[in-house]
Amino acid sequence: MAKRLKPIELFLSVGLAATIGACGGAAPGDSEVSDGSSHSGMSHSAATTPEQGGEGGEGGEGGASGDPDVDYMTALALMKGHLMVAEELIAAGQPELAEPHIGHPVDELYGDVEAQLSERNVPQFKGTLTELHDLSKSAPDSAQMPEQFQASVSAIDGAIAAIPADQRQSPEFVMAVINRTLQTAAAEYEAAIADNQIVEVVEYQDSRGFVLYADELYQTIADEMSQSDPQTHATVSASLEELKTVWPSVTPPATPVKTPEAVNGLVSTIELQS
Repeated sequence: MAKRLKPIELFLSVGLAATIGACGGAAPGDSEVSDGSSHSGMSHSAATTPEQGGEGGEGGEGGASGDPDVDYMTALALMKGHLMVAEELIAAGQPELAEPHIGHPVDELYGDVEAQLSERNVPQFKGTLTELHDLSKSAPDSAQMPEQFQASVSAIDGAIAAIPADQRQSPEFVMAVINRTLQTAAAEYEAAIADNQIVEVVEYQDSRGFVLYADELYQTIADEMSQSDPQTHATVSASLEELKTVWPSVTPPATPVKTPEAVNGLVSTIELQS
């Protein structure tokens, strides 16, 4: 039931590798994330709205972000999104539908951060993710499943915690990660739809998980944003709330709530605030 690597996720993998190889050097035209801690003066990266064509869209033409911390955190954010939607499916009594989402962090994303984990003194946790995936296929109702699920979530959280706290709390940094996560969500959503029907349930669910985690990330800076830049905060908050309506539940609606173009528009609105 494993899903092949889609262009948008291949882009993230190649982009992160290129960033590590370049030691953080940005390609011409790429924006670098500033080191400041206030929203004022945030650099705006060029929008990378997914184009039509190809499974998952072609959202990665911008390449690496130019900031290895942003690339590292984005990969971990996508892992979190996958496990969030897997947890919803398990709670809904559909562990067989949760299995591919449990597999994606280890099959598609772990390689993006593996080298950086050692550099950041983070214990490798591929074995933890693999054991969870194996359990989801062989014994999803076993007593070990919740414990292994929590161990996987905790391992990802530990990898996130390796980023210095002041950076993780910086609006510039958080918004850069949110933007890349939402770009991936928009590409997955576009891949899910054909002829105004949701035909790829896994992609619909992937995009739901990514949007939910992007919103969770925004809540970590919402108070600071509301005080430092109320207008931007209002725009981002409203756009995220509208985005979340596109995925009313983990089970797809009969017809899409919004078109891919409308979703891309909301993602671009958020990106323009950065």
